[in-house]
Amino acid sequence: MSYPSFSAGEVLNASDMNAVGLWKVASGTLSLTTSYTNVTGVFSGDYKNYRLLLNITARSTGNRFDMRYLVGTTPVTTNGYYQGGIGCDYGSNTTAYFQRSNNDGNFYFDNTTGTASYSIDIMSPQLNTPTRHYGQTAQVTNPLSYAFGGAQVGNNQITGFQLVASTGTMTVEYQIFGYQN
Repeated sequence: MSYPSFSAGEVLNASDMNAVGLWKVASGTLSLTTSYTNVTGVFSGDYKNYRLLLNITARSTGNRFDMRYLVGTTPVTTNGYYQGGIGCDYGSNTTAYFQRSNNDGNFYFDNTTGTASYSIDIMSPQLNTPTRHYGQTAQVTNPLSYAFGGAQVGNNQITGFQLVASTGTMTVEYQIFGYQN
């Protein structure tokens, strides 16, 4: 398969553009505190599935971040957030562990110090059906990695998300991409 190559001033053909698999929808840097921070209008009917990349570049304490979905600017705060994950501390401890949330009011991620990176695929958020996700993380300061998956089982047309630090502050860079249908 050949991949399209674009240069300044070139006319772009539909066939070349349709070959691109991921389209950047939004990006930015968030300064999280213990109050929720909204990222709105990023999920729409333009794409069925999305990839969310999160890079925690700084944090004030050993803390975690939580995520919940938005419909417009209204958070989905009802229970119905389920997630499970399994991972391993690959530092000196080499301990395996399991993480889960069961019918909670949000998803929770991370509970460590230092930097961390996440890749999360979010499936069909804009449809009026449960929104599923799966992903993985790698963390260096407290060396661990884990894979996870879950769903928000409400029938909502999700258009965005919120993040919050459990304690202290965090700096999070994010990028959102839509998968070509």
